[in-house]
Amino acid sequence: MRCLFITIELLVTMSDFIAVSALKNYLTECPICKEQFDEASHLPRRITCCVQCICHDCLQKIYKETDKTLLCPISRHNHHLPGGVESLSSEPLILKIIDDFKIHKGLRLPCTDCPDNNEAVARCDDCCVFMCTECKTSHGRHRLSRHHTTVTFEEMKGRPVQSFRRLHECSQHQQTQQFYCYTCDKIICVSCTVLDHDKGNGHNVVSVAEAHQEKAKSTDKTLARLEEKKNKISKTNTELTKKLKTIMVSTEAAKQDINQTFDNLIDQIQERRAILLSDVEEKSTNSRKQTEEAQESTRTLLTKLKSSTEYTKQMRGKADQIEDLQLMLSSVGSFNTLLEESPKEVGFFRTGVSFVSANLDHLITTIKSTVLVRSITYSPTQRPNTIPETAMYNIITLEPSVLPEVADVDKRIISGNDEVVRCPTLEWDSNTASGEVTISGSVITNSRPDPPQPDTGCRMHSGRRVLASRPLVIRRGHRDMFHVTCRFTVRRVTEENMMIFETALVSSPVDTPWCQQAGLSVCVATCTNHKQHLCLKVRYDNRLLTDSCLTKNQIGESRDLHLCFLLDGTKGKLYVVDVVAVKVICKVNDAAFDRPLWVMVSVDIPKVSDMRVELISGHDTTVSDGVSRLLLSLD
Repeated sequence: MRCLFITIELLVTMSDFIAVSALKNYLTECPICKEQFDEASHLPRRITCCVQCICHDCLQKIYKETDKTLLCPISRHNHHLPGGVESLSSEPLILKIIDDFKIHKGLRLPCTDCPDNNEAVARCDDCCVFMCTECKTSHGRHRLSRHHTTVTFEEMKGRPVQSFRRLHECSQHQQTQQFYCYTCDKIICVSCTVLDHDKGNGHNVVSVAEAHQEKAKSTDKTLARLEEKKNKISKTNTELTKKLKTIMVSTEAAKQDINQTFDNLIDQIQERRAILLSDVEEKSTNSRKQTEEAQESTRTLLTKLKSSTEYTKQMRGKADQIEDLQLMLSSVGSFNTLLEESPKEVGFFRTGVSFVSANLDHLITTIKSTVLVRSITYSPTQRPNTIPETAMYNIITLEPSVLPEVADVDKRIISGNDEVVRCPTLEWDSNTASGEVTISGSVITNSRPDPPQPDTGCRMHSGRRVLASRPLVIRRGHRDMFHVTCRFTVRRVTEENMMIFETALVSSPVDTPWCQQAGLSVCVATCTNHKQHLCLKVRYDNRLLTDSCLTKNQIGESRDLHLCFLLDGTKGKLYVVDVVAVKVICKVNDAAFDRPLWVMVSVDIPKVSDMRVELISGHDTTVSDGVSRLLLSLD
């Protein structure tokens, strides 16, 4: 059996009354074949799973006689119809709308009762039939219908479709339907109320008007709920469209970043190749010059020897004894000079220029293990009570989370007692960073980047946050350290209980407008304990450990912070050290190092403060003697 939709699209028979394109109303068209509904092959029928009607002809094409089933082409719900398509109820309201449309457009309508199929010109509001001129005259003279209200089509054009009355009769008793049975959920006539729907037998029968009023209330409520759901689904669809767009933007941005990164790498390799080629030429020039000069000297002497010997041999061959003796006597001086003359020599036996592929294998290994492509997802998570419902609070998932290991990227500082402190190399992840911060190497500022960064769906939206590109993996027996410096100048007095800076160390980073609720959080904020001051607060798992004054909360006030973070995997301790003051600000016992830890930084808006933050790690880390002694003294 050919595909339903291909078969239906091949339908070319148009309605005898009106072209489909002229109607412009989805109420009067079959949603499958797009033909106008009529009372013949395109009779509108309603399937219980759908609100829309489908024409009889389309339903007949997809009805399976073998198992008496019909698969709804709209909802894809399967129906068992032992009585065939004819068992589905028709929709007279659609036929009424079509008839009213034809009247307003002046299209031909046949006379209902005329055997000659004449064109109708009027309609009886009581009988609900169309009449031609002859039938209209006869209808007005007949004793049973002469008092009926007859309306011409011209008169009907000025009336709304609601006034287009249809005759609603009981199919069993051919009487007007005036009642509704709640028990059977059916519209009935007066005879039905006595025979099959008697109140004495427990049937709840009311007038059509009363039932309509009650059902209208219920339907209006349902429609209101559907409208609300429609708006919600529409909003969801808009959000999904936006998400699809950001996925495409992130894909293109990632490709562009990869191409740019490797183009730069290729440029550097090409530059390195040019330097090496130039170096080859430079190193070989001196040796080549000496050798070329020696060769030229040798060739000159060789030419002299050849010409002298050949000349002398030929002259002697043509001379007698006296002439030969005279020739030998005159040539002895030249011969002695040639014998004493030596070609120019070089100071080496053999020399050349060699290409040493040192570190090449290491470079290839590094390239293979450097950088990666991540899937970054922001997902709603359990919201703490301190975070308002309206505020963003999404957990950040980076897959894969850890960058490939590269040799020699970490610096090791050997202190007293042979204790080793690792300084892992950390970098800011410019792809996840908020679009409102500017990143230049290891430094971030709270100024907007120019040009603006594209919204790839990977960027943090809440606040001005930055995340490190890789986490710290703390192993037992390791002591790891990194530094964060912050310089800020107050431009506007900060409101009470507001944060202007935070550096955090968390196992599960969260995109949030406030401080990180889990892990370590070191922030500069106002508080109720120190009025009119900016304080340094340290929290661990949202538990306040220390709160000390930094500077006054006044315009123009500036402060420099240099913080050292030491993570002891053996003792399970975490230290926050003030490098300038050479003192421990806070110590966390039983710190959780069982999962990788991410470094995060959050900065305030530019109109509140000017801010510059630097992440110092790896080979850029230096430790003063005072800090070194302090680290050695930690228990």
